This record gives sequence, C-alpha cells and structure tokens, in this order.
Amino acid sequence: MKTGVYAGSFDPGTKGHMWMIKEGSELFDKLIVAIGTNPGKKPTFSFEERKEMLEKSTRGLSNVIIDEFPNKYLVKYAESVGATHLLRGIRSEKDFESENEMRYINHDINPDISTVFLMPNRELVQTSSSTVKGLIGPEGWENEIQSYLTTPVYNKMLERFDGYFSNWSDLMKSVNAKGDTRAVYDLLKTNYSEPHRDYHNLIHIGNSLNEFEKIKSMLNDPNAVELAIWMHDAIYRTDIIQDNEQLTGNLSSIELTNLSVHNALIKSVDDLILATKHEDQVTDKDTQFMLDIDLAILGAPKNDFDEYEQNIRFEYSQYSDEDYKKGRIEVLNQFLKRKTIFQTEFFKDKYENEARNNLKRSLEMLR
Repeated sequence: MKTGVYAGSFDPGTKGHMWMIKEGSELFDKLIVAIGTNPGKKPTFSFEERKEMLEKSTRGLSNVIIDEFPNKYLVKYAESVGATHLLRGIRSEKDFESENEMRYINHDINPDISTVFLMPNRELVQTSSSTVKGLIGPEGWENEIQSYLTTPVYNKMLERFDGYFSNWSDLMKSVNAKGDTRAVYDLLKTNYSEPHRDYHNLIHIGNSLNEFEKIKSMLNDPNAVELAIWMHDAIYRTDIIQDNEQLTGNLSSIELTNLSVHNALIKSVDDLILATKHEDQVTDKDTQFMLDIDLAILGAPKNDFDEYEQNIRFEYSQYSDEDYKKGRIEVLNQFLKRKTIFQTEFFKDKYENEARNNLKRSLEMLR
C-alpha cells in the first residue's frame, strides 16, 4: 500500500494546495495531509480551524486523511505514520533548488521514503497563502481573493477578516442607524458562521450583494432590499424549515428597532424577508428583484451550481438519502413548473436558460 504525506502550514489552504491534494489522492492509496504546528510561530488560523477547512474541502476524497504535523523532521513524521512517499509542489526554479536539496537530506535520513514532485497548472503558480493574505484590506478585497480559495476556506476568510463590513457600514449610514451597528454586524456574522451552514453563509450574502449592486439603480427602495439581503437568512435551521423566515423577520425587526431605523423601513424589510419563502409570484418590483437575487445561484455555471447542490445536501445531512431526495425533488419541480423561474427581465435574460438546464440535470441525478 502506497501512502503519501503532503505537508504544509495551509494557513489558509488555497486552490493550489487542493490541486496537489487531488493529484496526490490519485497517486497514492492513502494521502495524509499534514498540517504543520510549530509552537514558535503564530498562524492566522488555529490547527483546529485549518483542519476543519481542509476536511470540508476534501469531503469528496475518501482516501485523504487530515493530520497534525508537529515540529519535527518531515521524513521522521512520514516514517511514524507508515508513509512510503513525500509529496511536494514545485512552482519555480527557486522551489526546485530548495526542494531538491531537501529531498537529498530526507533520503540520507531515511532512504526508504521517496519524494514525488508535482508542478501545478500555470494559473495556480502564483496562488499562495501569503499572497491571499496580502490582498486583504483594500476596498473590494472580498471579491479579489475568492478565485484563489475553495468555498470552505473563502467563507472562513470572510468570517475572520469581517467580509463586507464596509458595505454594512455604508448601509448603516444610509439608513441613519443609531447605536452599536458593529454589534449587529457581529451578530449576523456569528449566525452566518454557524457550523451547519455550507451554503447559507457569508458567501451567499456577499454574492447577493454583488447581484444587488448591478440592479440597485432599478429599485424603488434600495436600502430596504440591501437590508433584507443582510438579514434574510440570519436564522437558518433545517429542522424548523417552515419557521425560518418568520423567526428571521422577528430578529430583524428587533435589531433594526434597536438601531432606531424608521418603522416604515423595518416593515418593508420584514415583508421582503417573508417573501423569500418563494411560495408565490409577486407584483411588487423590489420584491421581485429580492427574490431573483436569492435564486441567482440556480443560473450559475454548471460547476458552481453542482457545488451549491452538494452544499445544500450537507446542510440537510440529518435526513436520509431517501427523505432528502423526496423533498429536494419537490422543491426543484416547483421552480421548473413556473412559467419563468425569475420574475424580472434583468434576471430572466441573465439566468433563466441556465437555471432550467441546471434544475433538469439535478433532478435527473436525484432520480
């Protein structure tokens, strides 16, 4: 049995790391992804956080194990776990020189453990943890780092570095909010960071805000729609599905009242939140845009939509496959039976055809 060890700090893990892991999982019968823990260094994320991100990112790879690599020689660690190979990545001539030198040293320590080098695709060569962290800070950083990270890692980065907080601050000024607006943001961030959320998290809010910016000028009350985007999934439990919107509306009303937001605006936000049950076609233009934003993922490119479907399944992991399939088929059929999935011309033109193709493909897989 060939066992490989791929070690690194993974602080955070990137798509470059994931490429190495996927390739390694095909090369070896078992691949141990070893997270380095050095008491002399202070990582951005704890070992537990890095382990969680890697476990979520590798859920489809059954022969991959995430482990801790303590402050010792890598080849000694590999020996302790019964590994036959070390897996290393080469991105440049400089990498090759240092890695090749280390290969000889490792061979001197234990000649029975071989080193395998892999070179990532060109688009991944500049993807590194330090590069990603170096992009954080300037306006719009949330969108700039997304392409470098897997979804679980990207969501954790938004949690750690207050993703879209500048958007929230600008919105609070627009609605003349008073009091501790930061505390409400922190409450929302905490809720959207709950461990069972694989889709209804900060990424969903960020993607919705990006869609909102494209149609903001078409709205009668953009503040109400933007507030509803922030609030609409603040409570999301998969065991009380029918009550989520009502409970979220109640929470939103309480928090916005505490911020002295105008009553009429609070009522508008509550109405928009309740509409995200997606039970009826509506005639109010702002509500139509709100609902279309919430469903934009249905018209995403194939890979993104398939990841969304997978993440929804993870969120309902307490249900058996049979029960989940039955419920999911019913939901997807309801959207397909509509004359149009999207209610505004903007989103129909942008997403309708792709959404129907995605839903039909998903239904075929479920059946």
